[in-house]
Amino acid sequence: MKLGPYTSKIHTDELIELLDLWQYPKGVKEQLTKTIRANAKGIEGPHLFRYYNPRPSKVAEAECMMAGFIGTKYALAVNSCTSALITALRALGVGAGDEVIVPGYTFFASAAVIGTCNAIPVIVDVDDTLTIDPRALAKAITKRTKAIIVVHMRGMPAQMDQIMRIAKKHKIPVIEDVAQAAGGKYKGKMLGSIGTMGCFSFDYYKVLNSGEGGFVTTNDQWLLTRAQSWHDCAACWRPDRYATERKGGELFCGENYRMSELQGAVALAQIRKAPKILAGYRAAKARIIAGLDLPKGVTLQRVADPKGDTGICLILFMPDVASTKAALPALQKAGVPAGGIYDHKVKDWHVYVHWEHILTHKAVAPDGLPWTGVKKSELPKYTKDMCPQCNEYLSRAIMIDTHCEYSAADCRAIATAVNQVLGGM
Repeated sequence: MKLGPYTSKIHTDELIELLDLWQYPKGVKEQLTKTIRANAKGIEGPHLFRYYNPRPSKVAEAECMMAGFIGTKYALAVNSCTSALITALRALGVGAGDEVIVPGYTFFASAAVIGTCNAIPVIVDVDDTLTIDPRALAKAITKRTKAIIVVHMRGMPAQMDQIMRIAKKHKIPVIEDVAQAAGGKYKGKMLGSIGTMGCFSFDYYKVLNSGEGGFVTTNDQWLLTRAQSWHDCAACWRPDRYATERKGGELFCGENYRMSELQGAVALAQIRKAPKILAGYRAAKARIIAGLDLPKGVTLQRVADPKGDTGICLILFMPDVASTKAALPALQKAGVPAGGIYDHKVKDWHVYVHWEHILTHKAVAPDGLPWTGVKKSELPKYTKDMCPQCNEYLSRAIMIDTHCEYSAADCRAIATAVNQVLGGM
């Protein structure tokens, strides 16, 4: 008996729909549509699932390229950085009753994933780099500390030498949250290759993007195996998927965080373009800084390793809150792409004071987890003033975004506008 052939599940119509995302002029889209339909016969549509794929997988290729780019042995593609963080925490065995340290300045997801794993977030202060303060980190470690999440905020590296020394002293694994800093470095080492595991975002608003997506990086094969199982529990991607576990901790119930071939194809192209993108950001930031003539009392944020900065943002600290509130609208009126905590129309989920879910011990189920995983007397004391340096620095911070395609003239215009606004205050 011979069945078929049959039309691919995804074919011409779906490709034509994708053309709308590029916003081609009507005449161009009509021409492309006509060409695609005229040549559709005999063409197989895509297989958008990475596994059981009769063709070479774009996701698998992106994983190889990402590992090479970051300089790790392994990279695992997932559907977001949130998923990457959960995958890393679970691969490290984080669960109920454990504590995980996280800075008070990061997107809420970096802290929320800890609770998702039924562990307790321990929120610590940042310093003038706006990344985790090594002194606060050292004081926050307890017998229950199972992992440290270090966030490279706004494209700038954390102080990894000090952090890794503290972590190694206490034998605690470090997860690098590189969501906002793909391609950044610290003293020559790529961010995401220094700690135990690295977690990347390929969300649309990040340095590299595939619309949605992310990666987990590591040099540890056992952690990769556990991460693979967690990110795709239904498949259990082991050498022999149906064999008994080779050692304890290989088999467990996980979730589904797989990346699709559509995301993989876009991520692959982005990773190839990474050197050019990063060079553009870094050149733009350097040009703007070179053109600044800051008045007394206004300082640039300290960067732990200026050479490793991705260049996506430069941060100024004003002398006080009043001058910050006055400068922000004035800079924006002058055309400077400036922002800060005082121009948000909604809560800024990057600042711990708005993490009500954690500060007030919210739980998704009647079991009260993660908060019931330890004695009430042993829970961290959450208050809105628990990270005074974070609140103080952010209250005076003005953040100026850059773009990888800024011209020298664009950078001069921004620097000139900053000088005029701040100099006239």
